[in-house]
Amino acid sequence: MGDERPFPLALARGGEVKGRSLRGLLREARRRGLLPHKALGQHFLIHKGIAKRIVEGAEVKGEDVVLEVGPGIGGLTFLLLGRAKKVIAVEIDERLAAFLEEMAEGDPRLLILQDDALRLDLSALAGREGGKLKVVSNLPYNVSTPLFFHFLSHREALTSLTLMFQREVAERITSPPGRKSYGILAVYAGLYTRAQILFHVPPQAFWPPPQVEGAVVRLEVLPHPVVPMEDPHLFQRVLQACFQKRRKTLLNALSSAGLGTKEELRGLLQGLGLDPQRRGETLSVEELANLTNVLSKREKF
Repeated sequence: MGDERPFPLALARGGEVKGRSLRGLLREARRRGLLPHKALGQHFLIHKGIAKRIVEGAEVKGEDVVLEVGPGIGGLTFLLLGRAKKVIAVEIDERLAAFLEEMAEGDPRLLILQDDALRLDLSALAGREGGKLKVVSNLPYNVSTPLFFHFLSHREALTSLTLMFQREVAERITSPPGRKSYGILAVYAGLYTRAQILFHVPPQAFWPPPQVEGAVVRLEVLPHPVVPMEDPHLFQRVLQACFQKRRKTLLNALSSAGLGTKEELRGLLQGLGLDPQRRGETLSVEELANLTNVLSKREKF
């Protein structure tokens, strides 16, 4: 069931968005009874200033084909359309997809796909558009992490990602080594992108307001990984060993994960200039990748 309180239209005041003001979109959605679905993690962005900052932070230009996941009622969509060559909006909710179709009034620069973004082949989509995509999205918090990994798995089709996350997730993505927030999210982000938090977003910028603060993260996709990865599956095993039991030393974590005997691993780590007594959570992205590559050259275990 959606939240049945009326939309707070006062927050949407302040100008036109390519013929569709955010206030107007909210009024029309309210008139039609288009309420956010809690089950889908829907929180409509209703703050025009925040929407503008997202578009500016994404550095959207006239030649860009933008992919937006979870457009909702279009608060960000029509701002993007005012700058980009084309916007591809992927909306899983058929009510909202139909609403956006009508609000677009046949604009050929807006393609609306009523689909689950986690099932989309982004590489094929980029191929059909004749170039790479720029992702700009207010992600549903409940699926933001799976979407993050889905985007990274199709990184060759993307130039950058500017994404709204729950603040805690954003801090985990951008965390340096050694912090409590440093983990698998930060390692993958650091391996394939340059990531930074652009700004924080209060709950009041959404309808309904979520229980947590948000943050907008920009990730610029690197042309090549920081360190070429020879065995991605082994990399996952190394990361799990290092981060699942953070209090273990690097030597104990790797040996417990079946990645070698302590004697073998001690010599391997020392050969890489790594102290076997360090904790895995203190290793940089480069150190973790280099460790994995050396492990992959050994006889399979």
